[in-house]
This record gives sequence, structure tokens and C-alpha cells, in this order.
Amino acid sequence: MLANLLHLHGFKCAGSTFIWSLERATKGDVLYLESPGAGDRLDWRLARDYLATLERQPQAITSHLICLPPPGAVAALKVAFLREPIERIASAYRFQIQVQKTAEPVPFLQYLEGLQRVTLANFQTRHLSPQEPGDWVLRRGWAARPELIDLSREDLFVGLVERYDDSILALEDQLERMGMAMDLAYARPVNTTREAGAANQPMAPEARLAHTPLGLALTELDLSLQRRVEQRLEERLAAVSDLERKRAALQRRRAALDDAPPRVQLKPQAEWVNLPLPSA
Repeated sequence: MLANLLHLHGFKCAGSTFIWSLERATKGDVLYLESPGAGDRLDWRLARDYLATLERQPQAITSHLICLPPPGAVAALKVAFLREPIERIASAYRFQIQVQKTAEPVPFLQYLEGLQRVTLANFQTRHLSPQEPGDWVLRRGWAARPELIDLSREDLFVGLVERYDDSILALEDQLERMGMAMDLAYARPVNTTREAGAANQPMAPEARLAHTPLGLALTELDLSLQRRVEQRLEERLAAVSDLERKRAALQRRRAALDDAPPRVQLKPQAEWVNLPLPSA
């Protein structure tokens, strides 16, 4: 048995907003699955083995750290969202300094230079790259393997934060085609360091660094992947029947949720399931 949906939660890629919708759509039947350490990638096989111990499969799973499983494993549909790379980094910078207070308040340029030394360069490509056995030993499962990211897979949906509503419409259409219809409307973005609506605002001023040698070193693979995802999203939207009517209907659903917010909460970290990594 498979879960219906696995959300690969990229940091600062509208993940909390999407999980809010999942919690509402499934009436709370969402499993949060992680590794104990923030940098420890979760092998999809560990998730598969854990799910096999459950009496019933959750409707949805979300994880920051799970590696993209192959077709036929863990969930019927795997879902991720990408964000313009420099804007995602800038959002992470603001969040870590202003909200989490886990990073030193250094200038943004210095923050970028620090990213070159860790796995956060081209993070979104690394996050979606299927991993080979050697990658777990050498890089803890964070190798960048863009050639292995197959956007034509029937069990993989990748949307864009900058086109979030269009992505939700295309995703709802895909789920309906698979016999797993979900209402994924949302009232407003969740867990943002900007005002409501930040997901659709222009990039931060830091974006001027995007085409510098440093910016390209940090984002070149992600920019290429983003272009591929946008092309695939256009193909999906072209297949949605009566698209304009459904766009208007989504806005009405959002307005209704904003007018009468339902009692939906994301699960606190104490309720997450951490799967320890196997001993070396």
C-alpha cells in the first residue's frame, strides 16, 4: 500500500502553505517524516520500511529530508515546489536571522559566500535529485544529479512558488485524474517573513546578485531546473479543461477560506516522526 501523496518540502518553497492545505484536505491525516539531524538526508527505503509497519497508510506525507523515491514507492504521487533560486536563498537568510535566529546577522553577500562551502549551493537540484548509494557515504545524500530528475514521470509533480495558484490547479487536476481528488485551496501564504501574498511579490533587491559569478555558482543548476519545470507546468495547464473557469473558482474558494478561516494547524515538531539513520 502507498500513501496518496508525498510532499518533498524544500526549505522556503511555500511548504507550510502547502502543508496547511494538506492538513485541511485530509482532516489532519498527514505524517511528518524526518531524520534526526537537519543535514541528514532520509533514504526513501527507511521511509518505505517504516510505513510497512503501520496498520494503515496516511493520506499524505511531508518531509524536508526524504530523497525522491522511485516510481511505485512510498506514495502514488510525489510533489515538490521550486522557487526562483536567489529569492529562495534571500528568504532563507531572512528567516534564519529574523525568525529562527539560528544564523549570525552577517551581510547577505557574506552569507552567500558561506553557502559555497556546503550543500546549499544549487539546493533545489540537490533536493530533487535521486541519490546513488555512494552519495550517502560521501555527501549524506545531497549530490546534485540533474540528469536523474525526470519531470515526465507520471508519479512526480513539480510546481513553482511564483506561479503557485496555477501549480495548485494543475496539481488538483493531476490528483483527480489519479482518482485521489483533493481541494488544495488556501486562505493566504503561511510562515512567510514578508507580508501576506509574498509568494507572488517581486524578488528581493538581493536578486541583483543572481547573474554575478558567485550567484551563478550557487544557482546555475537550479535556474536550469526551474526553466524545465515551467515548461512542464505549461504542458500540464494546457491539459486542464476549462482552465479559466477553474482559475476563477480557485479564487472564490480562497476568498471563502479567508472570510471564514477553518481550524487548521500544522503539527508541532514534537509530533514529527524521526527515523534514525542506520549505523555506519
